[in-house]
Amino acid sequence: MQQGYEVIALAPIDGKELLLQEVGITFCALPALKRFGNSPWSDLLLFRCLVREYRRLRPSVVLHFTIKPNIYGSLAARWAGVPSIATITGLGTTWLNGPLLRRLTIWLYRTSLPAAEVVVGQNAHDLEDLQKIGVQARRWQLIPGSGIDTEFFHPLPMPNYDDDERHFLFLGRMLIDKGVVELLYAWHQINHLLPNANLHLVGELDTQHPRCVPHGDWQRLLQLPRVHFHAYQEQVRDFIGRSHVVVLPSYREGIPRSLLEAMAMGKPVISTDVPGCRELVTSGRNGWRIPARSSAALAEAILQASRTRALELEQLGENGRKLVMEGYRKTIIAEQYLDLIEGLCPVGKSKVPSPNENSLSSL
Repeated sequence: MQQGYEVIALAPIDGKELLLQEVGITFCALPALKRFGNSPWSDLLLFRCLVREYRRLRPSVVLHFTIKPNIYGSLAARWAGVPSIATITGLGTTWLNGPLLRRLTIWLYRTSLPAAEVVVGQNAHDLEDLQKIGVQARRWQLIPGSGIDTEFFHPLPMPNYDDDERHFLFLGRMLIDKGVVELLYAWHQINHLLPNANLHLVGELDTQHPRCVPHGDWQRLLQLPRVHFHAYQEQVRDFIGRSHVVVLPSYREGIPRSLLEAMAMGKPVISTDVPGCRELVTSGRNGWRIPARSSAALAEAILQASRTRALELEQLGENGRKLVMEGYRKTIIAEQYLDLIEGLCPVGKSKVPSPNENSLSSL
């Protein structure tokens, strides 16, 4: 918008559209976009709705992200004669599902992504894996994440905890693929060794999600000593500020915002050696990098972090913030997207376009 574009957002109504409208973004409801489900009829309806909306709005370029918009939106934009950019925010859905759904998703990627002018990956592993399964693209582009506001997410003074007190924070949705089950077993193994350690969980427990943590495992986790569930929080900065270490034992990511926000606030992190996480975490530099799906390795890392002196934790956190400042700040990421956009629909810097002229549609 600062560069003179009109920005239009297409999404299902969930109450957050008011935040977009407050800053001058035009919102268009898209009820056909469903969070879950693999019905061919609902996907066909989504495709038809997108074609209709793109023909009506006639945007100069469409930016897609998440799997269904990337697939059906790229095809719809090509059908409507509109250039588009597809951002792959992670391949967890493709790589972690069963073989039948994985084969279908791979076929859909092969069919749809060549329709986009640019395919953006948040980490190099995702781009390489897409190429290995035969996906063709007019242009590949690596843009690491969606950008962090390092002025908002900055180090805060720690509360006056006892010297041996430690607070660990998991920040994310309560999903199997986020490693919550491994976190349960790890805490079960070691909580009796850490009488002054607490585990905090901040994020949505979405029981409708097919990969939600099983009910029995979730109840066992909540019954463990010193486990605190804070549910979904609109603002997470204070929770990060009150923690000593942030934990994300994920199976696969694009570039996880939870780790970037924690690192920007000077917190050491524990995460897994998987695409999206290994780019951010180096053992001994800014935290602990462990094998995925290993509750034993996670338990050992938590023990090590609990026994690490506060000054050493602070140094690990400083190294993490430096990494974010050098490569993941929001201005760095925004400039890379603007370069792509301006290559597809150049706009004079001093010109404010009339409605629907040189507009951007974000799905």
